[in-house]
Amino acid sequence: MKRILTPLAGALLATALAAQQPSDTDKRVTELERRLDALSRQLEQQQTGSAPPAVEGEGGNYGLGTAASKVYSAPVGVSIGGYGEILYQNFDGKLQNGTYAPQNNQIDTLRAVFYFGYHFNDWIVFNSEVEFEHSGYSDAHPEGEAIVEFAYLDFLLRKEFNIRAGQLLLPLGFINEIHEPPAVLSTARPFVEREGGIIPTTWHENGAGIHGELPGDLDYRIYLVNGLNAANFNAGGISDGRQDGNLANAERFALTGRLDWHPLLGSTLGFGFYRGNSVVETPYEAPISAITIPTTLAEVHGEYRAQGWQFRALYVRTTLGQAEVGSLGSAAPAAVGTRQWGGYLEAGYDLLSHSGSRQALIPFLRWERLNLQQQVAPGVLADPANDQTVHTGGLSWKPIPQVAIKADYSQVRNGAGTGRNQWNLALGYEF
Repeated sequence: MKRILTPLAGALLATALAAQQPSDTDKRVTELERRLDALSRQLEQQQTGSAPPAVEGEGGNYGLGTAASKVYSAPVGVSIGGYGEILYQNFDGKLQNGTYAPQNNQIDTLRAVFYFGYHFNDWIVFNSEVEFEHSGYSDAHPEGEAIVEFAYLDFLLRKEFNIRAGQLLLPLGFINEIHEPPAVLSTARPFVEREGGIIPTTWHENGAGIHGELPGDLDYRIYLVNGLNAANFNAGGISDGRQDGNLANAERFALTGRLDWHPLLGSTLGFGFYRGNSVVETPYEAPISAITIPTTLAEVHGEYRAQGWQFRALYVRTTLGQAEVGSLGSAAPAAVGTRQWGGYLEAGYDLLSHSGSRQALIPFLRWERLNLQQQVAPGVLADPANDQTVHTGGLSWKPIPQVAIKADYSQVRNGAGTGRNQWNLALGYEF
């Protein structure tokens, strides 16, 4: 993987340097195309029965959601957006097996996020996301914590071919790129697509790549990014192996990408992948590159929205090198599942979709299944608590498209009988 880094970086740099600023005619054509695209997105939202977009160009613009993509449709200069959510969780006092084990209920300012972007000219854009979690506090950083979730430059060369470089969101699943609260029906992200799930969300690494829209209603993103640090893998999956752009070990790189097809209005069918060698950077391992663990994640997804209905389906599978994980011996990372899988089905219906109102009232149901240790290395005993089934049902009310007030109930079951049910309330917004 390291061998392809130098030629790829050279090719990206050469392409960027070769790109010339467009002529006045090209600028006018580009502006007309942008306006036409924005109008078509608004029409699509209306025809599929969804609430109208909050801003011009909403809806997965350049692989991002409403607030995160504002800078692309804004004029030259500064663009500011953001989102936030407050979550109340009420836990059942009994476990699935009937054991009385009360847990404190809690309310949390889960996230306060700000997007800062700058439109340098017609073809160079800077975009970033700065996130404060838990009111700025975390267990690891009691003095407060701020996270840069992405910060990149986009070189918009052609509709079919653009270059993006910096700290990037990996293009996997539904939630990792588009995770603003109004875009998610439940109070919390699906178990499959969250930290500690199969697709650790949000997952961001340093790298560069290309993206664009192709004929036949196709769009794609392909990035080369730094790999994971397998020293932090554990029985809960690969989530803790993310390096998040923080002094990231760059001995090994990974290739990640996505291809989506939109055969019908309001529909998406696609797949995403991640493939690379994860380093084991720990005190007991020297040199760093002596042990690397082949890591592969593949997912397929589908979505359809029409006349108020919203359907989503996702399946994901992760595999790690069995022999390489086994060579870690009794080290903590050896407990990671060498095969992990998960998926969910979700359906919702906007009761106000035919009323002509900008409001939305969406009851929904979601079924999830995931196993973080479907297969483990020899000598490792799988924890049956990692084999989970979750049923979630609830209601999302959007008085305006940018604000969501949500309530739901989750029934959690696992192979150890220690699942705990809970009901939740959430307030979310974006701007």
